[in-house]
Amino acid sequence: MRIESKENASQRLKDALEFLNSAMDNLDKNRFKAALVDAADASIAANDAFTIFMIEQKASTDHREAIAMHKKAGQKVSENRVAILKRLIDVRHKKGYRSVSVSKSLAAQCVADATKFVRWVQEKMSY
Repeated sequence: MRIESKENASQRLKDALEFLNSAMDNLDKNRFKAALVDAADASIAANDAFTIFMIEQKASTDHREAIAMHKKAGQKVSENRVAILKRLIDVRHKKGYRSVSVSKSLAAQCVADATKFVRWVQEKMSY
């Protein structure tokens, strides 16, 4: 866990939107593994924005810590999207780091999930 100034939340949200746009572009161009990885990265960056904004903390490089911090930050708004975050992190590990192909349907689902997650973070940060 790292302490982060609340001002850094907006930059991480911008990063999330950049990854999300890249994921959409990759999906449109049939680069399915890249779309999946970018979708997961969008969610990780959005989660950083969320936790920084809510509790002025972000996870280290351990994604299990990111999930726990998401739950903690979610207590501030009495809700969370941990299921989406966990699903995207898990699929990134299962597909992104291995010599396996990614189907169009899986990539599309990841982009859709990341879009929901990033939009939810934007709403909670009132952007």
